[in-house]
Amino acid sequence: MTTTVYFNETKDFTRLSDCTEKVELALYRLEYPVGITEDALLMYQDYLFKNGPSCVTQFIDMNRLHILPLLVKYRVIRKANVLKFTEYAQEARKMDILSYLMDVGNSLRNRPKSLDIAQKYSRGKTEFIKDFTADYSTAKAGEIIWLGKVPMPWKVLENKDGRLFLLSVYVLDCLPFEDFYDPLYYSMSYDRTRWPFSSLRRRINSTFLDSLLSDEEKSRVIPVYISADDTLAFEMQEGAKKDSMFLLSKSETEKYLRTKKDRLAPITSFATSSKLYNDFVDYGYWWLRTPGRYAPEKMYVIDGDITSSNSIVGGDHFNFFGVRPAMYYNAK
Repeated sequence: MTTTVYFNETKDFTRLSDCTEKVELALYRLEYPVGITEDALLMYQDYLFKNGPSCVTQFIDMNRLHILPLLVKYRVIRKANVLKFTEYAQEARKMDILSYLMDVGNSLRNRPKSLDIAQKYSRGKTEFIKDFTADYSTAKAGEIIWLGKVPMPWKVLENKDGRLFLLSVYVLDCLPFEDFYDPLYYSMSYDRTRWPFSSLRRRINSTFLDSLLSDEEKSRVIPVYISADDTLAFEMQEGAKKDSMFLLSKSETEKYLRTKKDRLAPITSFATSSKLYNDFVDYGYWWLRTPGRYAPEKMYVIDGDITSSNSIVGGDHFNFFGVRPAMYYNAK
């Protein structure tokens, strides 16, 4: 079986334009350097040191408290600038962040060795760790972890005792919800516009699953059962089909990705080579599994908004929108 490579670490990071997005990816990649190359490590590190300080106030505005310890660890927030950021947090009335930065400032002045500070990597001077093994069992919602045959970023939506609800950070491909012209997936049934019977579901649970995850990682995926009415369960339900990977529903998207910015998804260079409904540059529209207002429509995300308007699933003309897989993963 030919493995499709959906993600190119260096190319897909470089083509991102949003500074905060790149800083966040760099922080978590340095934190979880699973299968990283020396060139990629240096790329992330260089970007972080050059551009990280200019993004800190934006993280404060977004109330991203869970990012700050990593900004300290990788020396984006340091003794020379912590007072400036503390004053900014006070003016912005971000009280939890203010409290944290005040504690960091005191630690930097009085006991800097007590802080968790990462060593800067230098080619030829620092030992390069090739076989890093990550423990994701305590990963928090909002963090980014790295999984895959070709390690790629997954956003943690929820962690319940080591059971992680994960969503691909990137739009990995652009495909129709139902592929009417592929004999392997073709179906004459009206049900083809519903998730359990769609060609996109079958493709995600075959091509995507096999290409993205190693055998060991696939053994950790927790199967779910999704019914035609959009219900997801961990036990078999009447009329439901078993999925390893799936698309988010409208309600899940609203619950875990609360703002428009949270819902924006960068698109990989691989996905830009697919047939597109529109010319996506930085971010792509991406399918949800929830039925739309009318039978031929499905919900999707466009520029952070959720809609089903003009999303043609059936008929002679149909849309190619982004594919952003989700899954439940046993990290214990």
